[in-house]
Amino acid sequence: MNTNRAGKKKPAETSGARRQAIINAGLDVFSRYGFHKTKTEDIARAADIPRTTLYRSFANKEEIFRALVSQVHAEALSHAQAAMAAPGGFPQRLTDALIRRDIHLLKIGHSGPHAAELSEYYMSLAADLTQQANTALENLLTKATAQAVAGGEYHLPAAFKTPKDFVRLLRLSLEGIKTEVKATRSFDRLARQLLNAIL
Repeated sequence: MNTNRAGKKKPAETSGARRQAIINAGLDVFSRYGFHKTKTEDIARAADIPRTTLYRSFANKEEIFRALVSQVHAEALSHAQAAMAAPGGFPQRLTDALIRRDIHLLKIGHSGPHAAELSEYYMSLAADLTQQANTALENLLTKATAQAVAGGEYHLPAAFKTPKDFVRLLRLSLEGIKTEVKATRSFDRLARQLLNAIL
């Protein structure tokens, strides 16, 4: 925590740092209290800033929640990108990309005592962000699959005409597992079994 010479806590130095502090606090507070019971003053207190300062970055808790969802999706996509850039054969890299992305989402949004409530708001307040994130993932993996096929590293299963169809089915299949299985270890095991069977 930054302090001045008098020992008083200093606010975040930039609007970007303040915004990030609010998002981090939002993750903690939403996880502890759920969306409905959380108030902006709870988040401001957790971020160690006045509520009036919070309002310089966000108009309400809905905006904070959407910013949090957007950040979590960006982090999840970065896990997929890192997996695709790692050494190893294409099936292994594709498997790791899909699973690491979904495990990150499970850890953040599908655990804790308020997981069901947060999932509900996740779909109502941030459905567009989720769709954008899914599209970004599919674009990343479709491009990688097309390159692997063109380079002779991988052959699509006969049931699929295009890499896009192939990737979309894989993603949707894992969505089904993620809906039913919240524990990351169980998800990892079942997802790998499915992907190994398909790939």
